[in-house]
Amino acid sequence: MPTEQARAARDGGAVGALRMRVRRHGRRRMALLGLTVLAGAGAGMFLAPRPAALGSATTGDTALAAQVREAAGDGRGYRGLSVAVISRDGIRLAGLGDSGDRERTAVDESTVFEAGSLGKAMTGMLLSELAARHTLRLDVPLERLLPDEPFSDPTLGEATLMDLATHRAGVDLMPSSLDVLLRGAELRTLGMDPYRGITPDDVVTAGRQASSSGTGRFRYSNLGMALAGQTAARVTGKPYEELLRQHLLVPLGMSHTQTVRSESEIPPNSAVGHRANGAGMQHWLASGYTPAGDLWSTSGDLAGLMRAVMLGTAPGSGAATPQFDAGAVGRIGLGWYTTRLQGRDITWHDGETGGFTSYMGFDRSSGKGVVVLSNTDQPVDAIGQHLLGLMPERSYPTHDATPILLTVLCCAGAACPVFYVARRRFPRRVHRVHSVLSVAFGVALLGLARRIGDWVSVPPWLWAVGGVLLAVGCWWAVLRLPPADGARKDPPPLKAALLGARYAAGLLSLFLLVIAAELS
Repeated sequence: MPTEQARAARDGGAVGALRMRVRRHGRRRMALLGLTVLAGAGAGMFLAPRPAALGSATTGDTALAAQVREAAGDGRGYRGLSVAVISRDGIRLAGLGDSGDRERTAVDESTVFEAGSLGKAMTGMLLSELAARHTLRLDVPLERLLPDEPFSDPTLGEATLMDLATHRAGVDLMPSSLDVLLRGAELRTLGMDPYRGITPDDVVTAGRQASSSGTGRFRYSNLGMALAGQTAARVTGKPYEELLRQHLLVPLGMSHTQTVRSESEIPPNSAVGHRANGAGMQHWLASGYTPAGDLWSTSGDLAGLMRAVMLGTAPGSGAATPQFDAGAVGRIGLGWYTTRLQGRDITWHDGETGGFTSYMGFDRSSGKGVVVLSNTDQPVDAIGQHLLGLMPERSYPTHDATPILLTVLCCAGAACPVFYVARRRFPRRVHRVHSVLSVAFGVALLGLARRIGDWVSVPPWLWAVGGVLLAVGCWWAVLRLPPADGARKDPPPLKAALLGARYAAGLLSLFLLVIAAELS
């Protein structure tokens, strides 16, 4: 009996000791989980997206700045705005927010912005001026203006500069090619300049190879306007930039309006472009597409141009006179739209590059015009219309359902693969490979969501939650790693590699599906 009692006591002590070890091990696991969550939360909040918001700084006319703030609502999606209002009493100027340049944060009438497609209106004015000087005819077919460039589509060869400059040549927005598709994907996912490296000769070649759906009907085209400007350059024997400077910029005293060919030429007082969600964007430099919108300008310069167009004293100001039907837009002159809004005819154009938006428009009857420049990609048309005394039909941000859903799914789905691997308990070698691939997928998806997500509509802390879930998934996958001498035998290295390649292909397909959804 004593022996049995001693044995029982000993066994009981062993069980107790085992229970103690299990408790300590469990406490260590919980402590490790807590540290993982804290580390993931800290990293997530530090790296979380920071959507653009209009800053409180103001320069210039304070009353005008107050009007702009009212038009911008809560300011979400904007960062810096440079604004001009032109009237019969003169020009009022104001700057709001910050330029994005840490050394020169203030925004004023001399801050340089990418003007985007406002350049199309200037190209229209240039063509009108060249025609008025009898330097160029706008009614001559392209095949006669460019006799050494045979057009693959005779219909486009018969189109004129007038057709191109009024978007009535039936040309697609951009050439249909794999290169253009990839450049568009780089813009949306990486923020890169989609026109980098494209020369004037490339534009003419693309035009020569393009097809036309028929002339006479409005069809907006960057390629068409770029081809019009580069054709004028070919006919006159001068580069487009030189023609624009000689016939438009110098006569109007637009000394801050320019083309920028390299990073070293970026003006020291230029704004830095961003998406509305806060992601930085690469500057768009001069290219063969400059006639369609690679110009950089200031609200001060554009206000001078607008005033001269309104007075009819600007070179080529007749370009703003509407001549042809432009469908839902209204009517169009050479690069300028005229739209009937709330009983008033507004002549205007807007623009957008990767990280900038712009608007200029005027009402001839009231003698009032506006210029709005922004260093985010959120449209500013509504602000411009508000300053013209109109009630904008659409406000921003728009809170569209599709980008919101895509953003939420990216954050929620980043950790799903690593949780799947941890739960399945593959053989040790497969578990390790699949875990690494799952973590890489999660990091890449969160990185993509940070750039493309609609963080103006979706709270940025959701991205941090996605990061925490990924960190917890990593913790669980490590704890669930089978022991080296486990019951499930590892497959041969070659088979493990093939299984890993198949799993990687699946994850890559999911990643590309997200990119395709963003591009659609």
